[in-house]
Amino acid sequence: MGHADEVFYSFWSIASQGVPIIKIPYGRIDLTRNKMAIALLKTNFTHLLMLDIDHMHPSDIVQRLAGWVIANPDIKVVGGMNFRRGEPYDPCCFLRGEDGGLYPPAAEWHEGLLKVDVIGTGSILIAKEVFEIIEPPWFFHNYDRVWEDEWPGEDISFSDLCTANGIDLYVDTTTTSPHMIDAWVDEHTWAEYVKANPDMVVTREEFEKQNEKLARAKG
Repeated sequence: MGHADEVFYSFWSIASQGVPIIKIPYGRIDLTRNKMAIALLKTNFTHLLMLDIDHMHPSDIVQRLAGWVIANPDIKVVGGMNFRRGEPYDPCCFLRGEDGGLYPPAAEWHEGLLKVDVIGTGSILIAKEVFEIIEPPWFFHNYDRVWEDEWPGEDISFSDLCTANGIDLYVDTTTTSPHMIDAWVDEHTWAEYVKANPDMVVTREEFEKQNEKLARAKG
């Protein structure tokens, strides 16, 4: 069985539970995400769960992510702890530094919810209120800094809009959907990369010290 087959069966196991599915024709990723949000607003459903097709999602991912918002309705956005499918295989969630840059939340983290500034959209549960509070488009690519070779995708723009509107973002560190390449990318891939490239990782302590230094320089 190849990776694509495993991905198919992971989606089948989720769909077979009777989860309502929004049918959107295949298209550009930012456009598709916006159309899904618009479709949600026309229903009586309270949340939208987006699952990217290049991940193998746990069969109980609906229950896993929904459990957090059931326990705490103030949580409007929560996603799984997923990992980049190319080097450095870091988590697809970040803290935004005082310099405007994005940094991994830490080399290690506790099990449970982790508050972040930017979240990837590989597996993400979003409350309907988010799309009511923020004006569309909610997902878009930003080309303002092309000369700096910076190309923020639709996940970055969505995260920044949430932050600007006072909506907190959380990652469930206990839920991972391995990323499909020629091998699976998960927390073990990231851990092996960190072990081999310790100088490439900014720890939370170093991140906070850097922020304090930048804040003193500004103030």
